[in-house]
Amino acid sequence: MTRIVRLLVLALALGAGLVLAQEFPRQPIRIIVPFPPGTNADMVSRLVAEELKSSLGQPVTVENRSGATGLVGVGSLARAPADGYTIGMGNEATHVTVPLLKGRVAYDPVMDFTPLTIAIRSTMAIAVNPTVLPVKNLPELLEAARKRPGGLQFGALAEGSPQQLVGELLRQRTGAGFVHVPYPGSVDAVSDAVAGKVPMVIATLPILMAQHEKLRIIAIGDAARLPALPGVQTLNETLPDLVVTGWSGYFAPANVPPAVAAKLSAALTAALHKPAVAEAIRKHSLEPAGTSPEELRDLVKSGLEQWKPVLEQVRLKSQE
Repeated sequence: MTRIVRLLVLALALGAGLVLAQEFPRQPIRIIVPFPPGTNADMVSRLVAEELKSSLGQPVTVENRSGATGLVGVGSLARAPADGYTIGMGNEATHVTVPLLKGRVAYDPVMDFTPLTIAIRSTMAIAVNPTVLPVKNLPELLEAARKRPGGLQFGALAEGSPQQLVGELLRQRTGAGFVHVPYPGSVDAVSDAVAGKVPMVIATLPILMAQHEKLRIIAIGDAARLPALPGVQTLNETLPDLVVTGWSGYFAPANVPPAVAAKLSAALTAALHKPAVAEAIRKHSLEPAGTSPEELRDLVKSGLEQWKPVLEQVRLKSQE
C-alpha cells in the first residue's frame, strides 16, 4: 500500500509539473546581468531578451547589478524566488575562480543554482605594447619576464579573475616573473597598455581586437589556433595542456521546478541558435553556445577542479 501511495504522489507531482510548465510564464521575466551595461554579458542578454519575449510571450527585462567581480549580481540571483521569473548570467569568475580564491562567498556556486545553458565562449589572449615590450611570441615573452628585475607587470581584471589567473599559471608553470596590476575593467587595462603604462595585458579577444593596431596579440588560450589569427600561437604550443577559455552561462536559483527550468533552458538555447543572434554575437569575436543544462553544470564542476590547486598557491602566496 505504501508503494502505491508513493507512486500516486509521484504521478500527481509530475502532472502538476507539466501543468506548471504549460502555464509558465504568466508574468514578466527578469535577467540579472552582474556586469555593467555595454559588456559582452549585457550585449548578449539584451539580444536573448528580445527573442525570449517573442517565444515566451511575456516582457523580458535586463537588470544590471554589477560589483565585486560579479558577486553582487550573482548573489542576488541566488536569493531570488525559485519560480523561474528571475534568471541571470554567471561566468568562470563568478562560479569558479573568485569563490575559490576567497574561500567563501555569499553563495555556493553549485548548490545554489539551477544551470540552464552555456551562452557564449570567449578566447583569452595575451597582448603587449610592442614599443615598450618588443616580443613576438610566448617564448620571447617568458624570456623577457625572466630577465626583468622584479618581474614583468601585466594589466588584468581584479585578483581571482580568469584573466589574472592566466598570468598566475604562466608564473607557476615556468617560474618567470609576472606581476599582476589589477583593474576594475578589462577596457581600462587595455587602455593603459596602449598608453604604455603597463607593457602587457591579458583580456578576452574582443576587447583586445578593438586595439589590435596598437597592441600585438602574441598568444591565445584556446586549444587550437584561430582561423582569424593564424599567426598567433596558442599557449599549449609552448606549455602543453595549458588551455584557458572564457565562458558565460545562464542560471536560475536552486530548486526551480524541473519543468519550468527545462522550458527556460529550451527557450534560451533556441534564442542563442537564432541566426541573427548568433551572427551578432560572432561580430564581437565570441562564439554562441546554447547547450544542455548538464554541460553547464559539468563546466562549473570541472572548472572548480582545474583551478583549485592553482588558487591554493595564490592564497598561500598572498599570506607570505
